[in-house]
Amino acid sequence: MKHIDNGDPERHEEATTEPWPGVLKYWRTISAEAFDDPTKAEVIAFVRATATTIPEWQRAISGDAVAAICMVMHCKAPSSIGIRVDFPMTVLLSCAFEDPGAALVLSQKLRQMPLEARRRTKLATSWQVANLLLSLRRPRKRTTRD
Repeated sequence: MKHIDNGDPERHEEATTEPWPGVLKYWRTISAEAFDDPTKAEVIAFVRATATTIPEWQRAISGDAVAAICMVMHCKAPSSIGIRVDFPMTVLLSCAFEDPGAALVLSQKLRQMPLEARRRTKLATSWQVANLLLSLRRPRKRTTRD
């Protein structure tokens, strides 16, 4: 089980000496349409196996798309990508497979990342399309005007 601790800088430094799992790079290397069921399951299992004492992270890790969106929504564009970017974006990715809002935010955040321009555009566009497709799959809520 992985443990996330954003509080103690010394523990953070210790943790960075370990190689990070490749699944943490999927959000910035695989387009939405290229995710098959086993790869989606790998991402979700990785995220769910993470432990934290921070309530917002607990909700996001358990699949709460709103919590995952809130974790990344107001983050500034990074100058480089490391675990502090990869982990929250992977949590968001795990929600983006089923939640149109998470897919849209993933698309928006990808456009801010220091990735090669063509890759950044391809990935961001793929998640924008995923947002549209997921929105069409969701049953529309009936209003009093319907």
